[in-house]
Amino acid sequence: MRSSSTKQLAENNRGLNGRFFTLHSRLYNALGLGLRNDEGGRRWCCTDVETQRHVVRSIDAFLDCISSDTSQHPLIKESVADIVPALGTTLLQKNEAVMKLASKVFVKMVNVIPNSIIESCVLDVVHPVSSSLSSCHVPVVISCSTALNLILSYLSSKRDREVWKVLEETETIDNIIHHIRCGGSKPAEFFLETISLLSKILWRWPSSRFCVWNDDGLLEVLGSLSLEPILSVRAAVLQLYSTIALCSNGAKKLLDSGKPPLRLMVESMDSLNPNFLQLAGFTLAECFAANEEGRLKMIESYCEPLVKAIIHGLSNWSLHSGKLSKDQMSLIKGACCVSKIICWPGKHHSYFWKLGIESVLLKLFIDDFHIKLLSHQFLSSEELEAIARDCLSANFLPVLKPHVWDILGGLAANCAEDFNVQMLKSERHLNFLITCACLGFVDSFRSTRQSCQNAVNEPVSRAVLLMIYSPSKYIASEAKSVLSGLLKLNAKEDIKYILNTLNATSSGIYYPVSNNLQVINLISLACYSGLPQYRRYVLKNQGIKILFSFVQNLSRNHVHTERMNTSLHFCDHNMKMCCYECEEDWQGEEMFLLFGLLGLAELVHHLGSMKGHVDWFVKQFEFTEAQIITKVQEICINSCASGPRWYGSYLLSYFGFYGFPSKLGNMIGNVFSEDEHTNLTLILANQEHVNAHGVIVRVRCPSLLPSRELPLEAKTSTGHFGGREVRLSAHVNHQALLKLLEYVYSGHLRAGEDLVKRLRTLAKHCNLQPLLQMLCRNRPKWRTPVPSFDLTSALGPNGFHFSDIILEAKGDKFEDWMCEACSLLQPHLHAHKVILCASCDHMRALLCSGMQESQSESIKVDLGWEALVRLVNWFYSGKLLPKPKYGCLWHNLNEKEKFDEVIPYVELYCLSDSWLLEDLHKECSRVIAACLDSVNMAIKIIQIAAVCFQWDLVDLAAKFIAPHYHRLRNSGDLLELHEELVDVIRVASVRLSQRSDHI
Repeated sequence: MRSSSTKQLAENNRGLNGRFFTLHSRLYNALGLGLRNDEGGRRWCCTDVETQRHVVRSIDAFLDCISSDTSQHPLIKESVADIVPALGTTLLQKNEAVMKLASKVFVKMVNVIPNSIIESCVLDVVHPVSSSLSSCHVPVVISCSTALNLILSYLSSKRDREVWKVLEETETIDNIIHHIRCGGSKPAEFFLETISLLSKILWRWPSSRFCVWNDDGLLEVLGSLSLEPILSVRAAVLQLYSTIALCSNGAKKLLDSGKPPLRLMVESMDSLNPNFLQLAGFTLAECFAANEEGRLKMIESYCEPLVKAIIHGLSNWSLHSGKLSKDQMSLIKGACCVSKIICWPGKHHSYFWKLGIESVLLKLFIDDFHIKLLSHQFLSSEELEAIARDCLSANFLPVLKPHVWDILGGLAANCAEDFNVQMLKSERHLNFLITCACLGFVDSFRSTRQSCQNAVNEPVSRAVLLMIYSPSKYIASEAKSVLSGLLKLNAKEDIKYILNTLNATSSGIYYPVSNNLQVINLISLACYSGLPQYRRYVLKNQGIKILFSFVQNLSRNHVHTERMNTSLHFCDHNMKMCCYECEEDWQGEEMFLLFGLLGLAELVHHLGSMKGHVDWFVKQFEFTEAQIITKVQEICINSCASGPRWYGSYLLSYFGFYGFPSKLGNMIGNVFSEDEHTNLTLILANQEHVNAHGVIVRVRCPSLLPSRELPLEAKTSTGHFGGREVRLSAHVNHQALLKLLEYVYSGHLRAGEDLVKRLRTLAKHCNLQPLLQMLCRNRPKWRTPVPSFDLTSALGPNGFHFSDIILEAKGDKFEDWMCEACSLLQPHLHAHKVILCASCDHMRALLCSGMQESQSESIKVDLGWEALVRLVNWFYSGKLLPKPKYGCLWHNLNEKEKFDEVIPYVELYCLSDSWLLEDLHKECSRVIAACLDSVNMAIKIIQIAAVCFQWDLVDLAAKFIAPHYHRLRNSGDLLELHEELVDVIRVASVRLSQRSDHI
């Protein structure tokens, strides 16, 4: 038995030498000078400076003898449990000389001791180290920052909450900001470590970002540091900018702060810089590219250098032993992520082609050997296909292939119509990429019929679709030619399989199809529909009927799909973004609807105008033409994404219906035929005339009106303008003018083919490009925002001339109130009866009934100013604007400020009920529910709602309070509420308990 124990001890002590045990003994002799036993167990306590110094040096010497082989020894773990309290207590004594030594030893300990052991006592390490960041001694601040940097680099997310609590208690962020702001001439290492630590904190804890980006003094210092010649400091500043820009509000602050962040970003991405600095620049660019404002500012300010940097990042690399280094791969991925700007239209596309993007993509896709093969003068199509198959099957940089397809698809979708081979550096390289994409698409589609576990095949499928429907005739023709040949084998079987799958889905038959496979099926059908030799077979097999039933089912049942591997989100690193609202996207969660409508529109497009196919169409669908138009209009109105709305409108153009349906447009369109409140007469050359509402024409089609303003004598005594006449050109036809005004008023029009030609001329003259595109039946351009029906510009100087009613808010006068149009001191808006009456039946009854209000120049609305602004914006745009603060802006408001943000929506909720504004009522309810985050706010809302008899709102707030009911009742916080309201909360609490018990 003794022999066995001896062997085990020897095994445990393997790698430990006599020096280790000597230093270990000295360590504990030193620790013994301060170790005390009390009721809470052993603790270390010593105030003698020399003893502290002796202990720290003993710890330092002991750490020096620990190697990677011995670091996991049980003695090490036991020793660390005693070292950390001693070192931490010493550091907190605030003696300058000992602090310098102790902070350096902390850094050594974190470097030497395994992460798992440090994490077991991480709070005991973080507390003294973060507390010591308040020190005014530079070496201490540097060492403590370094130690925390190391700890946060490997800290498990399970400890996030505990560690963040310690950092808050020790005011770590405030101390770091203070040091950076007051850094002055401190050494570069000081800024490097403090800025890097701040970046790590901001990345890990998004809630910490507000106090950083909201500090103007800090941003000013960072701007100065961005000019530092020391590259590591520049990289640290970029890293901090990137973590700030992970917050939407922070990104906006950086973009609004001037050029330092963008300038530093672009300069750092230059290929002459070391990889770490380039990567820091690309990371910031990727954060800025997350929303439209960032993309536009980068492209407007630094388009050419930005594109050059992306091209160099994608191409400036080489293989070593057949592999890319980790740094090179990170840089290429960073460049790929920034290249997502290709997915949006803009002037940057011409620079990409000019710099040979096709050859750059080819280098990412195939190895040098195959590139040399392509340089041979004479290669048959069969040889090219063989090389392409070889390249697709090769395992050459596989992680980059989805990026290549996304970039290629974005380029194809945003090409100009006149794009040609003269704009290319290598026609052969582009053609080979097209061949590879088509081949990859065919193979992936046919393979996914058997198995589709992930989204790896979607990028190549989408790229081929975008090439088939590219505005560039050259790219579209090349892609169609290659794809037609590749699909020849089994094409009929493919089409039949797709249509059967879609038909089964829309019929409610269970069919085990993943979201990804369904998307690829829809993309494949759209591609087949774009190829003449296969389109006939799709039509023959009731493709239009099946697709229409499919999209109708999607719209009726509000079917949405989660984002998959779309070009917006193809970067695979973890970015903890915050405060970003969902940007209106081209496809959003409606990919099925988008690709279904695209395929359907393409099939209808090749049938020509449906006027010649009404009988056939009705027979196919068992619907009347009017019913079909109504169903597609509903899809356009109810869809949240631009893509489905564009393709729905495009589809409607083949039924003689041109424009963009919307709820507000339909309401405003109802007043087109009414003469009430008209104040503009459009006179044609033959003296025929049309009465119109000047404000709607001014906002929706200003080209119909003269550019000069009305003369002052045209004003009435109320400050409003009377009627006026505008004479139109002799080329304007009366019937065409009426149809154009139909579009101006409602956002869409109905016209026969005989009138369309005249409408095209008139729309072109009036610069109504979206209408002209629909009249010409041009395919929608990928990622082009759908035109919105928005009249809010009429509330500014653009519409003052046509205002005929003033809306006054309740409340006192504002001392600093100033109006551009009149001298009234009461907060008010200059509005327009025609829009108010069209948008709201209550307003119509008020203003058109002959009652006293209809004769008045102003109306008092029982709303505060903020609520009135939102109400009128709703009437003019169908949107509840401005939106309440969100994200960190919201979370950093105090309780009163939050309530002030919510109260306008509570006011509107009550008013919308009595005014029968159902959609506004629902939207206010949604906003209030999203903003409820405190019991006090909920109690106040209950009180207001009860006074206004809004019992649904009372129930909403009561459900929020329900989990806290017993605590509030016992504390007496509910005494201010009427007994009936307390009972509502009690019932909500009981129901909550019953549901919990049931679960």
